[in-house]
Amino acid sequence: MGVASYFEFVTTLFGWILYQGIWAVLVDTGIVFIPLIAMVLGHVLDSHKGGDDEGSAAIQSLKKVESDFIAMLGVLIFAAIPMLDVELTDMEYHKPALRCTDTPETIPGTATGTTYDATLATMADQTGSIPLWWAMLHWVSKAVTAASVAAIPCSYDVASVEYRLAEANLDDPVLNQELEQFKNDCWRPAYSRLSRTTMASLTPAEKQDATWLGSTYLLGSGLYDRYHSTVPNPQFAFDATRDAGYEAYQVEGGFPDCRAWWSDGAVGLRRRVLDNIPADLRNEMIYNADNLIQETSTVTLSASEREDVFLRKYLAVKRASEAVGSDMPLAVTYGDGAGQVRQGRFADWRNSENPVLQRAGSVLNTGASLILGEPVRDAGAAGVALIGSALKAPAAMGEGYAMRNGISLFQSLALMMMVIALPFLLIFGRYGLRALITLSVIYFGFHFLTFIWAVAFWVDNNLIHLLTSAGGLSVFASGTSVTQSLILLYVSRFLYIVFPILYLTAVGWVGYQSGNVVGQITTFSGNAGSIGATGGQFAGQVATKAATRGRA
Repeated sequence: MGVASYFEFVTTLFGWILYQGIWAVLVDTGIVFIPLIAMVLGHVLDSHKGGDDEGSAAIQSLKKVESDFIAMLGVLIFAAIPMLDVELTDMEYHKPALRCTDTPETIPGTATGTTYDATLATMADQTGSIPLWWAMLHWVSKAVTAASVAAIPCSYDVASVEYRLAEANLDDPVLNQELEQFKNDCWRPAYSRLSRTTMASLTPAEKQDATWLGSTYLLGSGLYDRYHSTVPNPQFAFDATRDAGYEAYQVEGGFPDCRAWWSDGAVGLRRRVLDNIPADLRNEMIYNADNLIQETSTVTLSASEREDVFLRKYLAVKRASEAVGSDMPLAVTYGDGAGQVRQGRFADWRNSENPVLQRAGSVLNTGASLILGEPVRDAGAAGVALIGSALKAPAAMGEGYAMRNGISLFQSLALMMMVIALPFLLIFGRYGLRALITLSVIYFGFHFLTFIWAVAFWVDNNLIHLLTSAGGLSVFASGTSVTQSLILLYVSRFLYIVFPILYLTAVGWVGYQSGNVVGQITTFSGNAGSIGATGGQFAGQVATKAATRGRA
């Protein structure tokens, strides 16, 4: 039995274990026979309501009971009574290669290599049971879904780059403090001097390059040579010539100039920051043969250039996260974007330059005051603050990361709840073919959600790649505009939430219509016997009258 995720190992086995237990309870209590009894009684009562001119009531009732009983018995045997065992040893996850850096693999349920193994180990000796119809439908659903997913081209997972960088914290507090010290002692005064002197003569690329700590322009123009650390740095030995006047601090370390402080071999900030980032993330982004920076860029980069691209993006995300006092990342630089967020320009509607936000805040605030009174006068402002938080560039996109990674849990849980409820749904549907077809379409629809979210993954990543292709660096460009971020935010939410809801709505409608068609067919076939009997009776009456007239 195949599954579509690691979590589905747990939910599928658990669901069919409960199905077996619930069905046993319903059999022991006799509840499973209620639809059969109700069907017989219903036809007997209907036959008694008919007139004598409709023929023998007992015969008509027996024929109706016979045809309905055969259909109900078929549903009961094939779709309700559990017959096949569901065991963890028979379950496999055929993991697709949606990411171009992955390879397809088959993962057994007994050794997934994830944290789910602890839970699965407690369920390994338990066995569920599944009816024949649902076993066949499960197999068909997984086969169709797997073939459909395999047809989707692979894509690089650029949608999660910013979130992964934001999660890759520098655990060394000394290094964090040193980065802040470097910004204050080196980058800030160098950038300030540049703004006062030659900023107007720089090219747009040079202006953009100067907005981060490891700027090639600041390192090459001599501006970093003008400044040095204002506190002793234990990473650098005291140099009597360079550090003259600071002899009192020579035991604590030297006072390197900003160029050496940033780029001096293994002790420079550049190398130490890279070395403190988790190795798996660093290798995937920079050093692997299929590293993400090169694969998503339209320009050829050396290893050193890839390191600078990665560092710039990492520090931009890290700095912007600090700017809003949140772990959610912002793809802005050390320039105006972070300043706007720090000033709360997007969150305060009174000071906002956005007329729409001002009008919304004014209306909500006035409405709250008139309707609810002074104590809740600022309710409108609080509500618009939430709107403002969504407008703070990609800050709100942090929720998208959790959404993309957690949304597939809904599919597994929905399938599990449907399996658990199946005995009751079949009983309430009176073992009817209409109910069975409707439930089957919905069951297939839940399984096919795997393909829907695989399509969403591909579109999401390729859309981000298209919208963030500045300078040929795609998502690794140092900044993303507010407009682009909002587009990506809402498109991502549509792909992973709205689109599946529309799909499930359509599946429910198709299932309902299919059930109606099957119901009409069975109703017609059930009535065919009574129609034939009535026709035969009428023909017999005509023949009798003709014979009587002939003798007369």
